[in-house]
Order: sequence, then structure tokens, then C-alpha cells
Amino acid sequence: MFEKTLIPVAYGERPDELRKIGNLLKSLGSESICLFHVSDSDSFFGGSDLSWLMLLKEALEEIGLSVDIRTGSDHIASSIAEAALLEGADEIYLKAKRRWQLRSILLGSVSRDLLRLADTPVFVHKIRPLLPGEGEGTITRDDLIVLYATDFDEASNRPLPFVMQFNGGWCHILHVRGRRADPISEERKSSSIKEKLSSLEEELRPYYGRVTSEQRIGNTAHEVLFVSDQIKADVIVLGRSRPAFLSSPMGDTAERIVTGSKASIFLVP
Repeated sequence: MFEKTLIPVAYGERPDELRKIGNLLKSLGSESICLFHVSDSDSFFGGSDLSWLMLLKEALEEIGLSVDIRTGSDHIASSIAEAALLEGADEIYLKAKRRWQLRSILLGSVSRDLLRLADTPVFVHKIRPLLPGEGEGTITRDDLIVLYATDFDEASNRPLPFVMQFNGGWCHILHVRGRRADPISEERKSSSIKEKLSSLEEELRPYYGRVTSEQRIGNTAHEVLFVSDQIKADVIVLGRSRPAFLSSPMGDTAERIVTGSKASIFLVP
């Protein structure tokens, strides 16, 4: 599921940092990396000398990854989204602190566009899981905490195979909903959701050392962010709704979670 990862790179990327990223992706199952660089015709570094890309390629090959280099031009986000499809990538990896990518809280324009445009899952790597330090090996999954936010709809069900693939130490399933108008309807709804959560727990139990679930009442984005902080989630896995006519292409809830989360995000279109 994570075998091939596309990593957008810009001039100035450090081989040692990319090597750490490679170790993280290897721990998640990646075997092949596509380094993708979008040339900017107005940049001083927009020429044909891409020797720095070869250094990045060699750094990843040193840790046993198969690496291809591809380049594109024009609109950055569109080029990345298209390249991911053409290369058959299982995911697009975005590091949180890059010049034109995600900053600590706010989404940069390129990353915002990419999260809306991509038909490939996007892994937005923020603070957690931490990259290995110098001389350290791969990230262990034994302590990996995954928060799976689900509405039990089509968009929420699409990430399920990826949740299984993370195969970590603890998966916490969260469903957020509104309160029913009367006590009887509320009890029925609560019971129905509890059954669905219990069934989903059983489905995920073979892939995690521990699986738990809960339902909460309130604003979806707020509750997901709150629970993520409470359990110190490493990754929040959620689906992106298909855009409706004249609607926000990523969806207000998904966008608030992506921008507000301290944990990494795995967003499945």
C-alpha cells in the first residue's frame, strides 16, 4: 500500500535530512521513491544543472531504496498531483517545514492546492512521528499511535486499508456526530454507532497491539484535534470528501484538521 512514495523536492534539500525521511518511509513499507522537482523559470536555480538531485538520489539509495528522478514545470501543485498519478505513487510525502510547503500551522498556497487537487493520498509529516537522529535506525511501529476519524460514509471508508497498513501500536477510532432531538432517538443512535465502532475495532485488531474507539458529540474538527492531542497521536488518518459544485474542494472539516493538527496527517481522497 505504501510501496512507492513521491517526494516533491526543492533546491536546498539536504541529503542527511532526506535520508532520515527515507528511513521513516521504509518503516512504513516504502521500497521505491520518486524524487520530483518542479522547475521555476524565474528562479536562479531553474536551469538544467540538477546535480544536487543526484546527491539526494544517492542518499536514499544508500539506505536501500530504489530511486527515480522526475522533473516538471508550470503550476507546482498540479505538476506534483499529475506526476503522482503518472508514476503510480501510493502516496505523496510532504514535510511540514519547507519553504513552499506546510508551515507549523498555516497551509502554504502550494500545499493547500495539492491537498485539494491530488487524487493520490497525501502524507503531511508534521511533528510526529519524529524522524530518526544521526546514526539511528528506522522508526519503530511499536509505539506508533494512529487516530482514525470516521463518519462511516464513503469518504471515511476509503482510508481503511491504509489504516491497516500503518500497523502500529495503538489505533483509536473516533466518530463525531450531532446530538439527536429527543432522548429515545439519541439512545438509538448511540447504540447503532457503538455497534459499528465495535465491529470496526474487530476488523483492525489484527493490525495493532491495541484498538479502542469512542463517539463524541460536537464539532468534528474540534473534537478530532482535541482527541489527537489527548492521546498524543502520531498520525491522523481521514478521508477527503468528493467536492460538491461550488464547494470547498477539500472540505471545511478536513482543512481545519490539516491546518490545526500537531500530529501528522494522512489524507485519502
